[in-house]
Amino acid sequence: MATPVTEKNFAGRNRKSQSEFRKRQLIDATMDCIDKLGISQTTLARIAERAGLSQGNVVFHFQSKEALLDQTLRFLDDEYLSNWQAALAAAEPDPMSQLCALIKASFAPRICNRRKISVWYAFWGESRSRPKYMRVCGANDKAFSDKLLSLCEVLAEHPGVSLSPATAALSIEGMINGLWQNFLLGPPGLKREQAVQSVFELLDAIYPELLRYPRPD
Repeated sequence: MATPVTEKNFAGRNRKSQSEFRKRQLIDATMDCIDKLGISQTTLARIAERAGLSQGNVVFHFQSKEALLDQTLRFLDDEYLSNWQAALAAAEPDPMSQLCALIKASFAPRICNRRKISVWYAFWGESRSRPKYMRVCGANDKAFSDKLLSLCEVLAEHPGVSLSPATAALSIEGMINGLWQNFLLGPPGLKREQAVQSVFELLDAIYPELLRYPRPD
């Protein structure tokens, strides 16, 4: 396994590794600024200051604020997508295990934290006036929604299920989104484990057969 790039070993790494390290550093700084200031007040100067780099460094790697914002959103999108897809790949193949894995992935610490959720909502707030943001955010949500619906369609064949697949999927996704909002806007204290358990209780109500299936650890 390659040794990660750090400030201490930065000078000894090749140019590509150095560039990737600086880009990630600037994306992290951009998320910090958006979280604290919002998108409109996030400037290249503030991003550079947060990253501890010169403004010229920011321009060298991203050319403009819009390009850096675009790459920050795409980083979040790729991280979110790969997170739940990896969770599904690691889960048992039956639909209930897949659904439980999808729910747990939605509350993974690297995805579901107040800072990242704040940045997501900031981009969503700008998406009406910036179609590019809507396309990225919308594609991400559709992939998740489509997978959720496909699992609910299979589970609808089990005895005792009264909700339609579309209503079940909408209810589950709506609860996940509501809990995300709670992490951002609600009083402190909600734990990820509580959030996952809350959605599992909804599953118990929708799918009475859930208790026959082992839940993921």
